[in-house]
Amino acid sequence: MSFLDFAIRLKVLVDEMNASREDESILIANDVMAQVRNRVQERKVDADGTAFGQYSQALAPQWFFYGKSNTDTAEQELKAGNWFVSYADFRELNNLPSDDINFTFSGDLFRTTGIVKVENEADTTTVILGGQTTRSEQILEWQAPRYGNIIEPSEQEQEFAFNAHRKRIENLINRVFQ
Repeated sequence: MSFLDFAIRLKVLVDEMNASREDESILIANDVMAQVRNRVQERKVDADGTAFGQYSQALAPQWFFYGKSNTDTAEQELKAGNWFVSYADFRELNNLPSDDINFTFSGDLFRTTGIVKVENEADTTTVILGGQTTRSEQILEWQAPRYGNIIEPSEQEQEFAFNAHRKRIENLINRVFQ
């Protein structure tokens, strides 16, 4: 390969890397968000691997939960049941796990959490994850004082993103310099 051919291919490589960077970053960020959702909802741990804890057993008047059930049946059972009920009991009435906290009741939070902003500056693309609706933003903000940023990617999830970008660049290099 001549120096001129090498220089042309190098320019093609840089152009293709820049052209695909944003789209690839969005795909990778969506994959990371899926891993975060799985970790929080299934393993019930934060980015450091620490369990979020247990749902509250503290009793509250049943009327505190009125109108918050996922189904009419759960609402009727709530109103027909004990006058005082815990949040864990309320989750059980709604056929939800009542032990380890997973931040999932209706599923709305994680359906509306993901990419909220994509920033391109010079040779970098930054993808920001967060609440995509006012409600999901509020839930994340309300939980932050007690649990921190519950959608913060773990070290392993960050490593996944790094490796995915590395693989993207390796594939481009291999394709351009074949």
